[in-house]
Amino acid sequence: MTAPLSLSGLDLPRRNGELALDAPWQSTVFALAAAVIEHAFAGDREPFRQQLIQAIAAEPGRPYWESWTAALEALVPTLPERSTPLLAGTSSAIKID
Repeated sequence: MTAPLSLSGLDLPRRNGELALDAPWQSTVFALAAAVIEHAFAGDREPFRQQLIQAIAAEPGRPYWESWTAALEALVPTLPERSTPLLAGTSSAIKID
């Protein structure tokens, strides 16, 4: 069993100490990003963090979790071949309402 994933290096929006998630798709994006970080980058948050910084800089007014989606979409094509089965069939799973 692996240790719990630590996302302490990311400045996540919180309310009363809990993650601030306003819609189900946001938790899906969070879970997918966490899975990519854990499985494709052995827990190294830096590749995702850099994509998130770029996504926020590209559209500063975009809602935070939409920037997470953009960062994940930019990161996935860069994943090593061995990681692609992890994400098979997920591209249509995220619906932003």
